[in-house]
Amino acid sequence: MSSADGSFWSGYWRSLKSREVEEPIDIYLHRPLAYVIARGLLPTSITPDTVTLVSLAFGLGSAALILWQLPHHWQWAALLSFIGTVLDCVDGQLARMRKTSSVLGRMLDGTADSTVVMCAAVAAGVVHTLHYGTTPLRAAVVVLLVVLSSMSISVQVALFDHYKTVFLKLTIPGYREAESIEVVRRNYAQAKRQPMSLLARIVWAYYLTFVGRQGSTVRGYDPYTVTEFETLAEYSPERAAIYREHCAGVMRTWRRYFGFGSLMFGIALSLAFELTAEYLLLRLTLFNLVFYGPLRWAQRRASQRAMAALSVVPAAAAPAN
Repeated sequence: MSSADGSFWSGYWRSLKSREVEEPIDIYLHRPLAYVIARGLLPTSITPDTVTLVSLAFGLGSAALILWQLPHHWQWAALLSFIGTVLDCVDGQLARMRKTSSVLGRMLDGTADSTVVMCAAVAAGVVHTLHYGTTPLRAAVVVLLVVLSSMSISVQVALFDHYKTVFLKLTIPGYREAESIEVVRRNYAQAKRQPMSLLARIVWAYYLTFVGRQGSTVRGYDPYTVTEFETLAEYSPERAAIYREHCAGVMRTWRRYFGFGSLMFGIALSLAFELTAEYLLLRLTLFNLVFYGPLRWAQRRASQRAMAALSVVPAAAAPAN
């Protein structure tokens, strides 16, 4: 490997959040491609927020192609979905390479991700309802399965996002992106004092709802974890080592199977091979069996032991006064 290659790939590894929480499919597929694009954008005036909006456009285009009955529309939808996923990685990597970050940018990224998944699920649901719903009862069953699959996917990805945030907060020096609902509300109150664009208002409304629901969902799934990130002390090597000891193993399961990158790669593959119904059923059945079975048990045990070792008492586990 030449020195130039070494410089290229060392820059790539620095553009990641942390290899301990990055999904394998992102590390070895999505993010290398995204890094090449981010390097090209680095000297330009194109912002990460602009890239996020372009990523959203590709995701919406993919959903539209699912519905548009042109030749090979499933495969074209898969291609646009894959490109959108790569671009979704570009915005964060570009921001880290420029050493810039914004609250609106983080919220916009999460809003775009959820919107893409929702639109893809709705589009696939419409197609499958028309195909399999030959009677009102069958149509109702198809709609119910699509709704349940979409809801379970949303919960799985949201929980992974939470545990990833806790992991980064405790193991990365200076990590500042962990925000509880109380912090988000304070930030929103400050933001309202200045003129806000329509896009900013929409993003804020979604983000407030998302963080609030995520907190309640997390506490129901695992009462031993922390949703009030301010209660966690600042980074120290000792605390990081303690948390890794208890939670690194279960984090490997989360990042391999339940992240947004893995989800979108599965969606792209299922679109390419016209197996979206089968993929939604797989997420609803096998993934949920793991999610609410061994993964939940392992995560609760890891959270309980880690927080006890760190002398942190989560609000959901604290005794009532």
